[in-house]
Amino acid sequence: MAKNGDDTFKMLYVLAIFMIVDGHIGHFDYLNLGGLLRYQNYHTALFMFVSGYFLNLERGYKAFFVRKISRILVPLYLWNLAYGGVCAVLNTYGGFALGGAFSVYNLLIAPFTDGHQFIYNMGAWFLVPLFLVQCVGFLALKPLADEKGRLNGGIAGGFFFAMFGLGCLALMAAPENQAQRSFYLTLLRVTYFLPSFALGVWYRAVLEKYDVLKTGVRSFVLLFLIAVLCYVYPKYNHIPAWLDYTGEPVIVIYLISFTAILFWLGVARFLAPLLQKSRVLCYISEHTFDIMMHHFAGFMLIKAALSGSDGFDKAAFKSDIWYYYFGGREDLTQWLYITITIVIALSAGFTSRKIGGIILKTVRMERVLEFGRKYDEKL
Repeated sequence: MAKNGDDTFKMLYVLAIFMIVDGHIGHFDYLNLGGLLRYQNYHTALFMFVSGYFLNLERGYKAFFVRKISRILVPLYLWNLAYGGVCAVLNTYGGFALGGAFSVYNLLIAPFTDGHQFIYNMGAWFLVPLFLVQCVGFLALKPLADEKGRLNGGIAGGFFFAMFGLGCLALMAAPENQAQRSFYLTLLRVTYFLPSFALGVWYRAVLEKYDVLKTGVRSFVLLFLIAVLCYVYPKYNHIPAWLDYTGEPVIVIYLISFTAILFWLGVARFLAPLLQKSRVLCYISEHTFDIMMHHFAGFMLIKAALSGSDGFDKAAFKSDIWYYYFGGREDLTQWLYITITIVIALSAGFTSRKIGGIILKTVRMERVLEFGRKYDEKL
């Protein structure tokens, strides 16, 4: 794969995670182009698209699952334990009313059925569908790939259209949050995301070589298509976390989402050279997990720092995760929320990995010393 291709998709990660953070503040949504490109209709799907593009079918089954479990599920559960403790302490001793009980269900099962159990890490709800979609894609496509992990165009296209059909059924099965919070919701989330993942697989295998329009022409065509669809179907909208939607045809929901993905892919291709000049952007693109996991906690720390300001609603701060204090400069404050939260989230991830590395080295050293002691005893 060409370096430019890598940089394009890494930049797409940067754009997507910015939309996640910006959208969860929900005040300006700087990249939604005046409401034409509403974040929630495609920002998580962008991650699935990139994940499908980078799907590595050369790996063996054991290597794939060990890698995914260690990189997604293990840190997900460790952080869930940590945030469960934070939630319990703040609710018990700090007068907060956010998040659920520190229970076996919320610690072990809720990440797979809900993902919103402790509130401060609720951005991590997306990680379980991401893990499961990657597993489904790998298990379905690994037997069909050649020895170098490549798929022919017919298989990649067939996989996309099969997943697209399943995704449409998932949306039709869960109007207005009938799924509630259960394993059924997890199944619907996974099925809903599979088409975006499959689009990434198909794009790499076939479509990429035909995507040759210049950025300006390409962007105009895609935005025009989205504008027409939005005009004809003005009520289109959906929330991936709960699969709520307003009743417009599900094919339109996906068509708008796919068109937005391709539009931002073009923007990412245009911006990709910035990655060669910015270590910050590179680091963000490689650590979106940290931002997804910690950005709500980052928001809360910022709000805590602002709690002494005039007009700050302390009751709302302790009971409503969606309360934000902006003061007199809303535009400036939102950028502070975004920037500082990303720094906090990345710092949390960096620090935890360093501590984890020290612990692992200590454990390994203890094992070496124990082996040495047993060997000496035998002599």
